[in-house]
Amino acid sequence: MTVSRNKLTKKDITNMGWLSMVLQFGFNYERMQAMGFCYTMAPYFKKIYGDNTEEVAAAMTNNIDFFNTEMHMATFLNGLILSLEEAGEDRELIRNIKNGLFGPLAGLGDAIFWFTLLPISAAIAVSLNRQNSILGPIVFMVIHFFGAISRIPLGHLGYNLGTNAIDLIRENAASITKAAGVLGVMVVGALIPSYIDFSFPETFVIFDVVPVQGIFDTVLPNILPLGFVLFLYYLVSKKNVNAVKLIFGIIVVSIILSYFGIM
Repeated sequence: MTVSRNKLTKKDITNMGWLSMVLQFGFNYERMQAMGFCYTMAPYFKKIYGDNTEEVAAAMTNNIDFFNTEMHMATFLNGLILSLEEAGEDRELIRNIKNGLFGPLAGLGDAIFWFTLLPISAAIAVSLNRQNSILGPIVFMVIHFFGAISRIPLGHLGYNLGTNAIDLIRENAASITKAAGVLGVMVVGALIPSYIDFSFPETFVIFDVVPVQGIFDTVLPNILPLGFVLFLYYLVSKKNVNAVKLIFGIIVVSIILSYFGIM
């Protein structure tokens, strides 16, 4: 198969990034994101092969089998596949690369966008909302707007790297995923006192003199919110307590403690 090179421009790849916003529109339980993934590249297959409809159809057919990855990172694979198609690579190789990479890219994208960006942006927005600031929802939307358009540089990255992207992802995916996870945990952990109110009232004292809350503040300020979160984490991760039961349990215990003036 002979294919002319360098038919796609930077504008084409940018437009492909915008088009990738509809990735989930063709979602189904048989092929997951495959239809939207293929649709994102269809106009550029046509530009690569021109009037050769058989090649256009073959390129599209090669990308409608099962596909499921993190939706931002999918654009990286779009760019990579277009680069390989433009270079005339074997389609079986292209399919194997796609099938081999969409899993690792899913883990990488989840770590960056859903386990790091989402909780950090939500925590910032909640903190601003608690101060009655209109900036809360605005900041949340702005952060996620930039997250959404990150598809465009990711598409360019995949297209420019071409086959070199394979070794790069395999060598660095684990490290990048771990670093993103650590960052997310650190930021969310540091923001715990900002959106969790867990303290004893000043009227709750022992020996009719010593305020209980003062004892905890002396040992370590905000130790109660931290301990509360760690306890919930222990119940979920070690005891496999159902999250719904945990929520109702917190509500019931809070009402009881409040009724007796303990909290």
